[in-house]
Amino acid sequence: MSAVKLTVPQINYINIGLMFLSAVSALMYPFETFLFVYAFLGPLHYLTEISWLHDRQYFTKSKYDYVPLVIIGLVITFLYFGLVPNAPQGTASFLTYMAFAAALVFATVKKALHRIGYLALAAFAVLLFNNSEVYQNIFGVFLPTLIHVFIFTALFILVGALKGRDASALLSLAVFALCSIVFFFYHPDRAHYVVGDYVRNSFGFMTTDGNFSDGFVSLNYMFMKVFHLHDFDPRGHTDFLSFVNDFNTFLYSNPIALSVMSFIAFAYMYHYLNWFSKTSVIQWHNISRTRLGGIVALWLASIGLYMYDYRVGLKWLFFLSFSHVLLEFPLNHITFINIGKEIKQIASTGKFSKPPAKTTKQARAPLASR
Repeated sequence: MSAVKLTVPQINYINIGLMFLSAVSALMYPFETFLFVYAFLGPLHYLTEISWLHDRQYFTKSKYDYVPLVIIGLVITFLYFGLVPNAPQGTASFLTYMAFAAALVFATVKKALHRIGYLALAAFAVLLFNNSEVYQNIFGVFLPTLIHVFIFTALFILVGALKGRDASALLSLAVFALCSIVFFFYHPDRAHYVVGDYVRNSFGFMTTDGNFSDGFVSLNYMFMKVFHLHDFDPRGHTDFLSFVNDFNTFLYSNPIALSVMSFIAFAYMYHYLNWFSKTSVIQWHNISRTRLGGIVALWLASIGLYMYDYRVGLKWLFFLSFSHVLLEFPLNHITFINIGKEIKQIASTGKFSKPPAKTTKQARAPLASR
């Protein structure tokens, strides 16, 4: 396959347009936008990114470093479906934390003995903050979701701007930040916005026992809790059924709750669009026809399942979606490192000028940004 070759500034300006498109769509139809892009763009993103990462050895030092990350994704999937009886509370958070720590080791350390030592140290360190609410929130809720689609996307934009010393990339980062901030200060009147039953059932709601149905509603609940945007707590409420109804009404009609949903929808929609907009740079499409055919077939099958029953689609793709997050961790760490290197170089020279042209050897090195 071949794609139209665009210049870096052209791609950046296209992405600025995609940011505005994502923001407007998310403001107008927050729940619908999220569910649509998650079902239609999400599976194609997971499949093509895993394919792209595989061809680059997942940016790790050894050929089979991805195997432990896939195994962790499989175990977390079993936990999600309740297939691991009597699993200790916080097991999924611990496994996600260990995958993140292991990814750093896999991306930076080659010697086996050193790897074992660092991983043992990372596992032991959990004893120091295992009971921390911040730890549970980050690794249990936000790292596989909003940190992945929002924070890491911003960092990829930043490292691209720093490595290329490109003003258009800095402009796109500023627009990305501006669009994001708007959702926290702009809460439009949505008196005429009504969320239908299909959308509610697909996205999720609080159940009568104070838990959450399958879906995404727990992310909204935790996000608003962390930022003190609601005071709902299912524990110790005397009129519990009334409390549950109040929360579900709040989630789907309160202007602040809808703005939070708009932010989440914006983050996910742009995350997916950003990946596909950079095809000519990332070159994820340069694969065999056999692999491409397999990706398209799985993508169409996934869309079919979502159309049949959204929750069935979610369950079908949980392993794939979660594993693609874990498999990207080494690249995330390399991105952190490269940002530090670029900032250090800019600070040492005292100017934001384009770096010298790369040598042939440097040009052939794998990309560390998306």
